Amino acid sequence: MRRLRIPQLRKVLLAAALLFAFTGLWLAASEPAQLVQASRLSDEVEGVDHSQFEVLKRTFETPQDVTNVCLACHTDAGDEIQHTTHWTWEFINEETGQVVGKKTLINNFCVGIQSNEPRCTSCHIGYGWKDNTFDFSAQENIDCLVCHDTSGTYAKFPSGAGYPVLGEAKEFKGKAYEPVDLSVVAQSVGRTTRQTCGNCHFYGGGGDAVKHGDLDSSLITPPYELDVHMSLEGGNFSCTTCHVTTDHDIPGSRYSMDPEYWQGCTSCHTEDPHPLTLLNVHAQRVACQTCHIPEFARGGIATKMTWDWSTAGELEDGKPVTRKDGQDQVIYDGQKGSFTWAENVVPRYGWFNGVVSYNLAGDVINPDEVVSINHFEGSKEDPNALIWPFKRFDAIQPYDSGNKTLVIPHLFPSNAEDTDAYWKGYDWDAAIASGMAYASLPYSGEYDWVTTEMYWPATHMVAPASDALTCLDCHTSDGRLDFAELGYSQEDVYRLSNFPPTLTIELKNRQLSSPETCKQCHDQQYGLWVESKHSTKSVSCISCHHLEGELEHPLSPYTSSRLSDVCGACHLEEFRDWENSVHGEKGLSCATCHEPHAQYQRISGDPQSTSCDTCHVEQSDTYQHAVHKEAGLNCNECHKNTDLNTGHTFEIGSDTCLKCHAENIHGAASAFAEGDVQQGETPADREDAETSDAHLDEPEAPTGTGIGLPGWMLILFGVLLGAGVYWLVTYPGLSQRSNVPDKKEDK
Repeated sequence: MRRLRIPQLRKVLLAAALLFAFTGLWLAASEPAQLVQASRLSDEVEGVDHSQFEVLKRTFETPQDVTNVCLACHTDAGDEIQHTTHWTWEFINEETGQVVGKKTLINNFCVGIQSNEPRCTSCHIGYGWKDNTFDFSAQENIDCLVCHDTSGTYAKFPSGAGYPVLGEAKEFKGKAYEPVDLSVVAQSVGRTTRQTCGNCHFYGGGGDAVKHGDLDSSLITPPYELDVHMSLEGGNFSCTTCHVTTDHDIPGSRYSMDPEYWQGCTSCHTEDPHPLTLLNVHAQRVACQTCHIPEFARGGIATKMTWDWSTAGELEDGKPVTRKDGQDQVIYDGQKGSFTWAENVVPRYGWFNGVVSYNLAGDVINPDEVVSINHFEGSKEDPNALIWPFKRFDAIQPYDSGNKTLVIPHLFPSNAEDTDAYWKGYDWDAAIASGMAYASLPYSGEYDWVTTEMYWPATHMVAPASDALTCLDCHTSDGRLDFAELGYSQEDVYRLSNFPPTLTIELKNRQLSSPETCKQCHDQQYGLWVESKHSTKSVSCISCHHLEGELEHPLSPYTSSRLSDVCGACHLEEFRDWENSVHGEKGLSCATCHEPHAQYQRISGDPQSTSCDTCHVEQSDTYQHAVHKEAGLNCNECHKNTDLNTGHTFEIGSDTCLKCHAENIHGAASAFAEGDVQQGETPADREDAETSDAHLDEPEAPTGTGIGLPGWMLILFGVLLGAGVYWLVTYPGLSQRSNVPDKKEDK
């Protein structure tokens, strides 16, 4: 075969380099959508098919053997996991300074894990945490399979300290657990799913829906009406769609929901997600979940609401008695006491700013009051707080009546002879003494029972918009929000709960009087209303007028109050500004200046005049000869022209003049003289015109490349490659060799 000479090779390489450079130029001109599409496709890849790896096609004696194989490839994963709360069960809250987490916290369902580890750590992402000697530095004890199994065959044994069943099948409370084939599971690992996350988070506290209320097994394949995000008809979200994971660290925790770390709904939805301004105003003080999770435990599975440990201990033939209700829910267990359950539960509501504080082991309590084990910080005066929905869990649990502290009883027996464990000896004093000694906490030797409460924020089971709360659910005298409890004044409570807050003619199957019905008698008012903004927003007559008593109209008259409270019920920001204005101080209501049914501002004669002229006579006379008057501007063009508030303070803001005179601020009338503002043109007209034409001057969208690199980088790389190749092939040594005859060719 004939070989290329060096000069020929040089030409070939230079041509290749130039081709590479021009390829970069072509890619630089490609549509940016190619990059976006490529990025999205990469996000949809389900991962590597582990069944192709020979190293996984063998028998594993222990689950640690699987972990060692995982870490051999995923070299950073072990260190990443060991820094997460999923592994440490510990969280340092920088806001409160408290060290919290399952490792040490007291709760009011299972009470605490200390001395009870083999039972509680069945939800730990590790193997072998059976007591307080567990080595958290041993990476081989990390359980990769519990989160990444896609076979559906992997399960931890409920009292096995985090281990799955190996060898022979086992039984726990009547349920059989088959041995796990570690090789099959290892070959079918993949991304986490609602099922894998739910194996722990749906069943925390000892059963399905015990703790959270908004997390249970109905979310594995939820219908659209249960959760719009996780349903197949909706977004089909996995848990990590919202809890976006970085280096195995999963944001979003009940220990802290710092908005800088956890954005929640606004990660996808804008801060103004609604078409109605009124609803967006609510979003500034009301969490999205408050309206969009109207009830929890809506998936057909009841959630536990109360737990009374004081009734535990009823035995029959030496075994704990169990009783169920008509829905097959356990309402009494001799090991644990009495329970109540509920479905479709209306949440409790309170302020929350993202900081949670806890009543820790050793903290002194007041047993004469309900003890709050956790407290969600925030108040009406806190600008970072929003009104959130919560599940409140109530319990009766033991406490040290001598030291006035909550206690951690030893419940789960470590062996057959462990009679100190309550579930073996059924002696509370022995169980408390053993558990407190294990946790290195003092115990006076005296115990009693105390009522406690614990709160869980509702963030799942997001209902469709059509099922979200409406005004009537909150803003009536029997609404679900207790405004007084939320910190509102008596006047605010009256204003917020005594108006008909409907935006539609028919709401939640309540037939209400339609504007067409009112038209039969109030034709003039109907004519004004039908051309108004209220009409376009479906704000009907009874949004402002409502019946006194329960009789029908016209037997009972509708109220027709002209107080600004009526308007302020919806126009919150305008009402707030009006209250702080001179008009508010003088008691001039909204209807003084606005025609109630049409909402326009009243005008007196001259189109350039407004209702301002009625009171501000002296200012009106002076204004007749002003430059602004000649330009066709009225009072509102300056006194409501501001971005600092709604304009209902009627004060000239620092930005008012800049709206028109930004470029000529030092020339008194230059803006008009130069034609910047036309005769009769208002700032609002100019703003609308600028907005409508703004797209004409917008630059083209920046372009990218289909392979994820800017085109200029490819061009530069091609040029450098060409220069390098040219230098290489023109190197003196190579040039000299190019003159040496090819011996084979000479032959």
